[in-house]
Formats: sequence, structure tokens, C-alpha cells
Amino acid sequence: MKAIFLVLIGMAMATAMATPEQMEAFHSALKLRDTSRLFKAECMTCHTTPPEHNPFGKDVRASLKAIGKNLITLQLIQSLDSKDSDGDGWPNGEEIKKDFLPGDPKSHPAGMPPKATSHEGMMGANMNNPSGTQKSLLNQFVPKHSFHPLIIHFPIALFLFGAALEVFGWRRKDATMRKAGWWALLFGTLSTAVALPTGLAVFLRSGFLWQGTALIHFILAISATLLMTATVLWRRKGAHETKAYFALLLMAAALVGAAGHFGAQLVYGS
Repeated sequence: MKAIFLVLIGMAMATAMATPEQMEAFHSALKLRDTSRLFKAECMTCHTTPPEHNPFGKDVRASLKAIGKNLITLQLIQSLDSKDSDGDGWPNGEEIKKDFLPGDPKSHPAGMPPKATSHEGMMGANMNNPSGTQKSLLNQFVPKHSFHPLIIHFPIALFLFGAALEVFGWRRKDATMRKAGWWALLFGTLSTAVALPTGLAVFLRSGFLWQGTALIHFILAISATLLMTATVLWRRKGAHETKAYFALLLMAAALVGAAGHFGAQLVYGS
């Protein structure tokens, strides 16, 4: 029972999030106060359901790609001032100046937008389908993120929790703790069988390019999975005491953490 309880605690810890560089760059460029609407929106300024971008986020991403930059700057934001990304009649610059969200058609200043003759378009568009086109059957039932952001937390948290139990159990000579660690390592590794395909689906359906942060995340995820599998195959033969085993365990844990970090940067930072 103690082992099962410890594993359940590990599953409940699957909620880690990395600090997004792009969000910090956006806040810094505009010198936002922490009480402002744009500051509180965090990643939703550019995203709908991460990693899917809203209209403003798509314009920002396209501009970054066009100028070959990695981080948002004030100049880049200002270059989009005259554009009405979300189609609510209000230019991005006017919405940002008045602390509204340029990617959400339901977020805009009161009254008539500049140069508008009616309230047409001000009621807000479907944020999951801003173009108004008919969504495919797949997109109607499975979002573009393919549930990957939810699923991926399990292998990350379980494996890292299992590695911690293995180390502490070894140091304290606690067989029960090590047994709980083994089960966490095992289930964390097995859950990659779902996490990897959903991650690949996100790449293919959301149009990520196989370069930069995306490529680093992919390489780390594959490498981490291979080391996780090697660790579990070795561990299944018994509770090892060798330095070689713990070196492999720690290397696998380090790669799992690194893959999770770059995955979070990919979702929230670009």
C-alpha cells in the first residue's frame, strides 16, 4: 500500500511548467505592469489552446520567421500596429495601447472601432476556427494539440519521481521506497507509448518546423525515451546498487527534464 500511495503522489505532481521566454520578451518590450490585462493574459495573448496560435500569435510568428529573429521585440510588435489580426475592427496597436488582447475578437475597447460604420464583426469570432471555414471531422473531435500537453506530464513526472525514490530508497536502505520507485519508473516509461505519437501528431497538424527549439525538443524526447527504456529493462532484474546503474538513471532523468523544458518553451515561447 505504501508503494502504491507514493506512486499516486508522483502522478499528482504532473503539473510542472517552464518559464516562457517569448512571454517575458513581450512583457519587457511593452513594459507591462503586472496588473494589466495583457500581463495577466500570459501565453493566451498569442495562443488559443497551446500550441495553437490565435490570429495575433500567427502574425507574430510569421513576422519572427520573416526577419529571422527568435525573440519578440518592441519594433516587431509596432510593425503589426496597423494590422487588425483578430478582425474585430480595432488595429492591434490601438488594442495594445488601451490594454486589450489583439488576438481575441471579444476583447476590444468600448464603442465603435476606428473607421467603422457599423458594429459588424465586433461580436467575436470562433477562436478555434477564426477564419470561419468548416473544420474537418478530425478537428471537430480532436484538437490540434492532440491532448499532448496533458499526456506528456505523466511520463515526465512519474519517471522523475521514480528516480528520486530510487536514489532516496537506496541511501536509506528502504526496500519499499525503491519498489515504489520501480513502479513509477515503469509506468512513466510505458506512458511514452502514448506521449510520443501525440507529440508527433502536434508537429504534423500544427505546422511546426523541424528546426531550432522544435528539433532540439524532438531529439531530447527520443534520447530520453531510449534511456528510460534502457533503465527500466536493467531495473526489472532487481534493485541494483552499482554506480553504472545510478549513472544511467540520472542521465535518463536529466534528459527527461531537458525534453520537458524545451517542450514547454516550444509551446509557450514561440
